[in-house]
Amino acid sequence: PAGWSGVILSMLSFLFFTDMGIYWIHRFLHHRLFYKRFHKPHHLWKIATPFASHAFHPVDGFMQSLPYHVYPFLFPLHKVTYLGLYIFVNVWTISIHDGDYRVPKILRHIINGAAHHTDHHLYFDYNYGQYFTLWDKIGGSYKSPSSFENKGPHDYLRKLREK
Repeated sequence: PAGWSGVILSMLSFLFFTDMGIYWIHRFLHHRLFYKRFHKPHHLWKIATPFASHAFHPVDGFMQSLPYHVYPFLFPLHKVTYLGLYIFVNVWTISIHDGDYRVPKILRHIINGAAHHTDHHLYFDYNYGQYFTLWDKIGGSYKSPSSFENKGPHDYLRKLREK
């Protein structure tokens, strides 16, 4: 009933709501009581690949999918918008694991891209967010990606090839 502005607003609120939920669930899965059993299979890749994006324990996958399924019960969301967001979420999840660090420079400290997630796989206690860096900054787990300082894994590989 709210037209296109309602659709756009619901998409944005979906992204912020699910980002918050995934941040806390993801951080919870890194707790020492749960990490080895449920989340470690995803972290077998120190340098993430697109294959790692969907390599996880079923409990891990279920837990991290909860915000996506809870949102439509709490807020209005058109079913076609939900389907489109489902596709977007899958593409985004693959993209933050692909090692391609292309995020516009002005958005690098706002958008949680592949550079942030690569450091998450390398250092474990940083950058738990899915789309944005907001909750990492609020929760004290934000780390500026090492690749932004030319100290990322691709930088080390480039230096090794030069030698």
